Amino acid sequence: MKMSRFNIFHETIINKPVEEVWKELIAIDDWEWNKWTKLKADSPAAEGVKGKLLASYNGDEEWEKFDFRFGRVDESEHLLTWIGGVGPKDILFSGYHTMQLVKISEERTTLIHEEKFGGLLPALGLGLPYKTLDQNYLLMNKALKNCVEKND
Repeated sequence: MKMSRFNIFHETIINKPVEEVWKELIAIDDWEWNKWTKLKADSPAAEGVKGKLLASYNGDEEWEKFDFRFGRVDESEHLLTWIGGVGPKDILFSGYHTMQLVKISEERTTLIHEEKFGGLLPALGLGLPYKTLDQNYLLMNKALKNCVEKND
């Protein structure tokens, strides 16, 4: 998949153990902290499970829906991925979203949050509000950080 210039990458340090952050991240049915993205599926997050991604570009409860499927989900690596696309073989658009937690110490975790875009639309700068998504992913990181750090 050819990647676009609109790929997103953010890292955030969270002052909690990786296991505590993972519990909050993997609980997709309870992403109250996340005003920008919701993942709705009939089963827990697992590779191949399909669902609907809800995106609120302004964090205002106005949701746009997209089909997605979970990619690799690995508790031992604290890895959550999901994939979406449009067109035959995702020729028009594809997105590969990754959230991974890395243990820094017993009480500190790095959240790596990225999305790689491919297809004709991202190559032309079309399809999604990429600058807004970039901001929203950073806001998601900060919201997850605030959520787990306040749970003392």
